Amino acid sequence: MKNIFSFIVLGLLTQAVFAQSELRIPNNIKPAYEKETRSYDGKPGVNYWINKSDYKIIAEIDPFKKIIAGSEDITYYNNSPDTLKQLVIRLYHNVTKPAARRDFQLNKNALTEGILLKELILNDIKLNLNDRALVNETSTNIIINLDQKINPGSKINLHISWEDKIPPIPSIRYGSYDSTTMFVAYWYPQISVYDDIDGWDMLDYTGTLEMYNDFNNYDVTLTVPSGFQIWATGVWQNPGEILNEKYLSLYQKALVSDEVIRIISKDDLKNKTIYKHDKNNSFRFVAENVPDFAFGISDHYLWDATSFVADRKTGRRVYCAAAYKESSEDFVDNAYYAKETLKYFSFEIPGVPFPFPSATVFNGAGGMEYPMIVNNGSTSSRASTVYLTSHELAHQYMPFFMGTNERKYPFMDEGWAVMLPYDFQERMSEGTLPRLMTIKGYEDFAGNEYELPLTTPSPVISWRSYRISAYNKPAIAYDNLRKMLGDELFLKALREYMYRWNGKHPIPADFFFTFNDVTKMDLNWYWKSWFYDFSFPDLAIEKAAVKDNKLKVVIENKGKLPLPVKLQVMLNDVVVKEVFFKADIWEKDLSSVQLTIDGISDFDAIIAGDKSIPDINKIDNVYFK
Repeated sequence: MKNIFSFIVLGLLTQAVFAQSELRIPNNIKPAYEKETRSYDGKPGVNYWINKSDYKIIAEIDPFKKIIAGSEDITYYNNSPDTLKQLVIRLYHNVTKPAARRDFQLNKNALTEGILLKELILNDIKLNLNDRALVNETSTNIIINLDQKINPGSKINLHISWEDKIPPIPSIRYGSYDSTTMFVAYWYPQISVYDDIDGWDMLDYTGTLEMYNDFNNYDVTLTVPSGFQIWATGVWQNPGEILNEKYLSLYQKALVSDEVIRIISKDDLKNKTIYKHDKNNSFRFVAENVPDFAFGISDHYLWDATSFVADRKTGRRVYCAAAYKESSEDFVDNAYYAKETLKYFSFEIPGVPFPFPSATVFNGAGGMEYPMIVNNGSTSSRASTVYLTSHELAHQYMPFFMGTNERKYPFMDEGWAVMLPYDFQERMSEGTLPRLMTIKGYEDFAGNEYELPLTTPSPVISWRSYRISAYNKPAIAYDNLRKMLGDELFLKALREYMYRWNGKHPIPADFFFTFNDVTKMDLNWYWKSWFYDFSFPDLAIEKAAVKDNKLKVVIENKGKLPLPVKLQVMLNDVVVKEVFFKADIWEKDLSSVQLTIDGISDFDAIIAGDKSIPDINKIDNVYFK
């Protein structure tokens, strides 16, 4: 009898655990829960770990020849319980080699010979890079088979020297924008991520998939000819050694000013009195606990800056800057837009004080995020400038504060970068409708054969599916979740997720389980439909009838996607009542639901939905009596 009782108790406990974990956990992820690096309540497990590196980089840049010659000393810390038999180093710029695998064609002028490794020393032993028993090279990675294994809790030291040529035109998220202006990213040999899910990340960079890095410390010194300014990740350590007193004073004023300070104007560029030295200047930047380092350089860019108090408890200020060419009229107010964006993120949604000491908007091309600096092209309207600036700066939280794996799950950062600034974008640019733009893009694609579940890893998604999977659909899912939970509960759960997982590597289940845990709600029905299933937005009014002064409307959910429902009741060509039902009406049954509207004795027609609710077939959204 005792054994039977124990068996029943064990069964009940198992059911309690798996009630929370009934979402599909792929086989390659299950060991993380078994080893307790992850937990079913969404918290990092008691055995969670993350590896990291310290980088000290010294590089000389010839902006005329577009050549970077650099060396770096890296200390890599193995905090995992595993003995590492290999070391994986990324060489991103090898994607521009003529024969490299890429997701799209490059202009022939953007092709280079990639990163030229000159020397690699591991724990004081110089490696023969041509020894294929020791070093294997894939498209953008080198894999070192280690004679001296990296034991748990130990570290190794590397010294690498290399040379790289920057294309003379814009390339994939970096490149040259005129004869003496460059944005430089993915530029140094970088140790890949070793995590508790996949071990070493050995995915080659082919152009589409973006960030997944550990949280590292950087001490970077960049030497350029006098007359060139550098804007970069991190805190500038030696402005007093480089700037003349007038410009040093303006820079220091911007660090404590709520107003925008014009540090370098077009007149200053003409006078050429900005810098102390006539030859070379060495700019030193330090960044702590960030996943990457990037920088922009020019000898003729204007420079504006301001700052604001991001943390009212400590008084910590954040420096916000814009660096741009004179012809980019839309950039004149970009330092202000950057500041207002970060204030919004800090105090409204997500309501987490901006975690980094600075943020710079560099006038390059397109739109691409890096820690504390973004590379943005010029736009033709205020609304577009606000949208691009706020979207790229939202990435400072995800993936740079959170450490999500954008190479596998871009919806965990791109979707948030679309959704988080919605209110700000609408407020800053009258008439701007970012929600409707996102919905329209999704409606044009939803339900076709290329729409895949959001949790499908990006490497197996084609370019046809990528944008909807990464941007549109998840943004709509997050926005509807916010409406369903209400701001107070939604923000409570979002902030808890961010505080739990900042500086770590969350996966989708960590997000889902955290929201379940914090809200004390089983939201798996929502996660399954939006993120795991082949669901799409298609609602229809099946039937309607009035009885006892109540209108009962049956809504069919043809696409099985839990959406809010808006109903307008018409009588004599006038809307007599309008009601809104949140998406939780579908919790019990995703197929159909009966909705009741009180106070209706008669109607001519009922209209379901509006532009703010995606629906691929609106013909069946009208019901006539």
